[in-house]
Amino acid sequence: MAAALTEDDLTGISSDAIASDDPRPYIDQLVAAVDEDRLAAPDLASYALGLAADLAEGLHDGDLALTLSERSVEATQGLDDENWTRARHAELLLRFGREDEGMRELHALRPQLTRDEMASLYVTEALVENGRGELAEEWLTTALTTAAEIVERAGPGREADEIRNIENVLALRRFHVRRDLGLPYDEIDRIAEQLDDENPDYVFWPEKAFATLLEAQPDAADELGATWDEHRAMIERDLQASDPGDLPLVEVGTPELLTALLGDDEDAAPPPGPELEWPPGRNEPCWCGSGAKYKKCCLPRGRA
Repeated sequence: MAAALTEDDLTGISSDAIASDDPRPYIDQLVAAVDEDRLAAPDLASYALGLAADLAEGLHDGDLALTLSERSVEATQGLDDENWTRARHAELLLRFGREDEGMRELHALRPQLTRDEMASLYVTEALVENGRGELAEEWLTTALTTAAEIVERAGPGREADEIRNIENVLALRRFHVRRDLGLPYDEIDRIAEQLDDENPDYVFWPEKAFATLLEAQPDAADELGATWDEHRAMIERDLQASDPGDLPLVEVGTPELLTALLGDDEDAAPPPGPELEWPPGRNEPCWCGSGAKYKKCCLPRGRA
């Protein structure tokens, strides 16, 4: 009997599919692993089917992508990723012209904006990815008002503290959506920008700079990772595992910073590099600069 497939195995199949001329055999392989119960853990079924749906989307095969995505939703019922998977399905429904169904699904998820810290990402991302940024901004603004009312009714205590954390996440996400829409700052944006503007926790080194740095300072591999793949996977995993309201701030290493780091002048203070924008949309270029879409590059890498 063939060995059960782990999450790493599934991610590897998806990566091979992306590099191939024809991903359909790999889609079949992922689906067969589910149908034949050849997974290391039952909760991997949704992940395998979601990867297959992403590959089908890349083929512009809407019927297949939606069929697989619907199966992924069914497989994730009762699991932590259920709402995220439902939002992804809604995104595909919108993308392939089934707008009424997609919006119905998102309206059902909308109350999660004031209950789940991650909802501001998975709900609004589905809207933004399908050209509905204005609606995403409207929903986030309304959710902030609702959250403030909940805090006021709750009074001091754990419930109020939890909702305040969600408020911070909503404000940050709203700030990013409004900035992308080119809207003028309002008072909420100014507060959110202060939450967003702190010293970085990490430096992400682009591939060439990473190679130069490790060649000059091999011991840095203990902290940064032995390879560039390890380096970006470490950052992605930490970002995914963090509190959405208090994400690590990641600075992108610049040539000036690299020169200062490898130079002899210990007092040199180069200007900080740009802050890493995370998370990108699933269909946007990955933050690591590989050129691949986020959903097919560092997003699965962080789950491995």
